[in-house]
Amino acid sequence: MVELERLGIATAAVATEPFVDEALEQARVLGMPDYRMVFVPHPVQLLTLDELRGYADQAFEEIVARLTVPHAASDPSSGRSSSA
Repeated sequence: MVELERLGIATAAVATEPFVDEALEQARVLGMPDYRMVFVPHPVQLLTLDELRGYADQAFEEIVARLTVPHAASDPSSGRSSSA
């Protein structure tokens, strides 16, 4: 994600909520402290396909916003998802 962002290609990394701190710290260490991530509820590995689709549906608008809305105009929530 960092390399793509540096090339000017918008990304929308998605992780589960228990990894908020680690994900944001990793972005900081890689030189992107303001990287905006999308977080979904945890765990996901035991969900059915329909349940996973539900998570994706809930996060969809936020993912699209991360890819299309300039950072200054988006939700200033420190990268934490408001759709989860």
